[in-house]
Amino acid sequence: MKENFENIYLRKDGRYEIRYHYGYKEDGTSNYKSVYGSNEKEVIDNYKRKIKELMIKKDLLIFDKSYIGYDINSWLDNSKIKNKKSTYSNYMYTINSRIIPNFAKVKKKAISLEIINKFTADLLNEGLAPKSVKDILIILQQILKNGGVNIKIPMPKVPKNEIQILKKEEQKQLEIELQSNMDTISFGIYFCLYTGLRIGELCALQWKNIDLENKKIYIKKTLVRIKNPDTTSKKKTIIIIDEPKSLTSIREIPIPDFIIPMLKNLSFNITPDTFLISGNEKFIETRTFFNKYKKVLKKINIDSYNFHALRHTFATRCIENGCDPKTLSEILGHSSVKITLERYVHPNYENKVIMMNRLKPLYE
Repeated sequence: MKENFENIYLRKDGRYEIRYHYGYKEDGTSNYKSVYGSNEKEVIDNYKRKIKELMIKKDLLIFDKSYIGYDINSWLDNSKIKNKKSTYSNYMYTINSRIIPNFAKVKKKAISLEIINKFTADLLNEGLAPKSVKDILIILQQILKNGGVNIKIPMPKVPKNEIQILKKEEQKQLEIELQSNMDTISFGIYFCLYTGLRIGELCALQWKNIDLENKKIYIKKTLVRIKNPDTTSKKKTIIIIDEPKSLTSIREIPIPDFIIPMLKNLSFNITPDTFLISGNEKFIETRTFFNKYKKVLKKINIDSYNFHALRHTFATRCIENGCDPKTLSEILGHSSVKITLERYVHPNYENKVIMMNRLKPLYE
C-alpha cells in the first residue's frame, strides 16, 4: 500500500475501502485484508490505526512495500517453502530476536550501510561470536536483496576453528573401552567411528534402515531439537525427526564386514521401528546420547573431544587408508569433494612427522 493511498475504493454499499497486503495464500498468490470507513478521511485514519496496532504486535504480514518488515515477511514465506523445519526454525528465531526489533519498522529508502554497521558493532559488543553475527548478517543481506535493496554488507572475520581428530592411540583406547562394554550406546559410538554418521543421523537410525543382507545402511532422517514454532507453548524447544538438510545427506553407506557380527548380536527382539541406539521404539535425543558419550571419554581420560571428532577421525582414517576423496565425499554426504577436503580431511601431527622424516639430505 503506497502512502498516498491511491487505491481507495468506493464500494457499492457507499463505504470506502483500503486493502492491504497480508501474507500469501497456499498457492503462493498474495492475500489481502481490508479496512473500511464512511468517507476517505475515516478509512485512511482506520488504515493507519490498524497498521500501528499490528506493528505493535509485530505482525509482519501487514507491512506495506515501503517497509523492510514487508520484505522480512516475504522472505520468510519463501524460506518456509524451500527449507527444512529445522532450518526454518533457526531463521525464525534469528529474525524474531535480532532482525525484527532493529529493521522491521525501517523504511527501505532509509536503510544505509551506517545503520547496518552499527547493528553489527552492537552484536559484537554484546558478546556474540563473529560466526553468529555473520549468520545474522547473511540473513539480513538476503532479505534486503529480496526487497530490491542492494547493499553489500561487510562481514566480520571468523577465525578458523581447528577440527578435532583422535590420535591413533586414543582411538585404540576408546575402542577397547567400547568393546569391553558393548551395549547399544557403546555400539552407537563405535558405529559412528567407522561410518562417519552425524549424531542426529545416528539417533534417528532405525532397524528398517539397516540392511544386514546387503551390508548397508540408508540415511534418510536426522533427529534435531529446534525452537518451538508455537510461541504460546511453555516448551521453548521441541524434537523432530525430519529429512536431512541437503539431498546429498540422504545416502547409502556400506557397512564394514567386521561390524556385521556386532549388529547381528543387537538384532534380537527388534521391530523395523526399533531405534538402533535405544533398543526400542522410543528414540534417544542427541543431548542425552552426547552426555553418555562424554562419560565414556571421561572414564578413559580423553574427554576434551566433541562428538563430531568421531566423524573427523573416520574421514582422516579413510584418507590414510587410500580412500579417494570422491568416494569419501559421498559416504559423508557432502555436496562436493572440496567440502570434504577442506572441512573434514586434514593431516594430523603424526602424519606431518612421518612426512618430514621421509626427507633425506642430498649430500652427507
